[in-house]
Amino acid sequence: MRRRYGIISAATAMLCGLTLAGTPAQASATTPNGIPAGAEATFHGRPIRDAATAQALADAYWTPERMRAATPLEPLVGGEELAGEAADRPGRIGEPRSGAEPIGPRGTGTAVPGASVSARNASAGAGTQSVNPSPGVGRVFFTDVHNEDHFCSASAINTTKANLVSTAGHCLHPGDGSDNWYTNWVFAPNYADGPSAWGLWSARSMTSTKGWVNHDILWWDYGFVTVWPRNGKRLVDVTGGEGISFNYPRSVAATLLGYPGAAPFDGRWQHYCQSTTQAAGTQRVKLLDCPLNEGTSGGPFLRAWNNSQGFGYVNSVASYKFSGNMYGPYFDEDVADLFDHAKAKN
Repeated sequence: MRRRYGIISAATAMLCGLTLAGTPAQASATTPNGIPAGAEATFHGRPIRDAATAQALADAYWTPERMRAATPLEPLVGGEELAGEAADRPGRIGEPRSGAEPIGPRGTGTAVPGASVSARNASAGAGTQSVNPSPGVGRVFFTDVHNEDHFCSASAINTTKANLVSTAGHCLHPGDGSDNWYTNWVFAPNYADGPSAWGLWSARSMTSTKGWVNHDILWWDYGFVTVWPRNGKRLVDVTGGEGISFNYPRSVAATLLGYPGAAPFDGRWQHYCQSTTQAAGTQRVKLLDCPLNEGTSGGPFLRAWNNSQGFGYVNSVASYKFSGNMYGPYFDEDVADLFDHAKAKN
């Protein structure tokens, strides 16, 4: 399998004659896996220096044909209990709090869902249902080191700079310890069989954790992206943004929105599943009975979903599927620290 799902135990490493920086015995002492790892975003492998260039490159590269041809990333391999999790990420859990409040497009007072169709029920696979799409959720497109185009899901987050997107770490970097952050990365808010009138928003900076970037560890699989302005406007001013919350109970009602791309889905529409999260391992949660699949990666688990406004609080992000449930990292003070670090960037 391309991904391991935990840290190989120290005992196993010794039996195999291996020295692993990510073993549980070493992780807490010498490997600060929760600290930020980041990079300046690139297009065609080169840094972008201004918003006009970012917009022109995004529009030129991501043609409708190229977006339709993009594929989901290979799914991550995970499970219920992951070796080394408690040692590497014991967790820092404070009082439940929000790091940002949901907001509609600036000046509207309330959010108005931006698509003419409802989000689609994952259980049905098609057919209009009663959950509105979120204008703050979209499809992301990017190119890997092999020059292959892929997609994930993501959500805009309400911050002072109005330019932050939340997604999974594996939608930013392959987790192999290299400098190969994905290039040509764009966010297409409220994608509905094509980009909405809001267009494509090109990444400016990428932030994940050392645990993901260096070791592809699933409990560190989260990240944030700042995006360039488009037509002189900031992302959240145009689309509105989700809130974000930390330290809430592991068992909460949640709505997952994203763009699944494996059969019976095709990535063309925003789909949802609604269920209750439960604790998984030490610092992960799982959304029960969710049929969404690859392509949903990075999509938000939304707490306190407001269907009339089309927004909620991001409380985890989709990381991997196991036994019919969708898993994501638990949002505690570790995630809050990375959020604070990422939102300070331009």
